[in-house]
Amino acid sequence: MEFPYTARMESEPSIFELFGGIRPMARELGESPGTVQGWKRNGRIPAEKQPHVLEVGLALNLPITAEHVVFPLGRPDAVDALSLSPCPPPVACHRSGKAQRKDAA
Repeated sequence: MEFPYTARMESEPSIFELFGGIRPMARELGESPGTVQGWKRNGRIPAEKQPHVLEVGLALNLPITAEHVVFPLGRPDAVDALSLSPCPPPVACHRSGKAQRKDAA
């Protein structure tokens, strides 16, 4: 699965690049490389891990911010948001009592 904002990585380094790659990041965080690779693949760092990632990155004097942690592959651009599929049409709801069952409770 490819995210619509992966092209943005070319202009700004991802948090994974700032740490020096998957393995160095995993080592510094005390996580397995597979776990960190999963974060990259999914395009997100779990909320419960985000404070630790930010704390470790700052302790290593990396130029990361909370935004890097929340959007590890870069913030999606407004143009990218337009490329998402449209919402399904609304469902009509019968509000009159005629269309509803009388025995339902």
